[in-house]
Amino acid sequence: MDNLTNALGITSNKISELIKGSNQYINAEEKVTSEIKKTVVALKGYAETETPSLMQAVNSLASTFEIVEKESTEKIKRLREEYIAPLNDLLIGLQKLQTEQNEAEKATRELEKAEKHLSKTQSKPKEKLKPNEMQTAETGLKTAKDNATKEQNDVKVATEEFNKAKLEKMQILLKNMVDIQTVCHKKILDSVAIVKVKADAIKVVEESKM
Repeated sequence: MDNLTNALGITSNKISELIKGSNQYINAEEKVTSEIKKTVVALKGYAETETPSLMQAVNSLASTFEIVEKESTEKIKRLREEYIAPLNDLLIGLQKLQTEQNEAEKATRELEKAEKHLSKTQSKPKEKLKPNEMQTAETGLKTAKDNATKEQNDVKVATEEFNKAKLEKMQILLKNMVDIQTVCHKKILDSVAIVKVKADAIKVVEESKM
């Protein structure tokens, strides 16, 4: 039981640390995203002062930053819903398992108490025994044994259910992370490719004479 208790405590701490670290990453992304508008305004303002082909190229970069802002905002939303939320669910499930574990430990202590009580009762001289005292002690021990067995079985079942749920949730949220990042970066890269085309189309020689 002690090994299980220690293992649950370690797992709980590690999941909590993962949630904390992931939230820090998401919050940092959100902070950076909130500053993008300033870059877009600056790029568009500069583009207005330039030659036609350079203006198009700079505006295409501004459009890319707008896409970065839009996709990053969506990514942040999805990360909280599809990555952080399942981790929080895992933590809640772990806390329920810890409660089951506590109940099993309590039942084990009650069993030990009942065993000691019966042993003490059995050591008494018969003439000092109260009516039904021995029967009460034996019944108490049986009840404690049955309860301890039930609680231990409950912990076993709950542990297996939690481990299954943990593996399933981790599998899902890892796939979610891959999909979230892929979708976001693909749209950004598609827009960046347009910027390259526009940059290559800048008429350096022609417009340098304007």
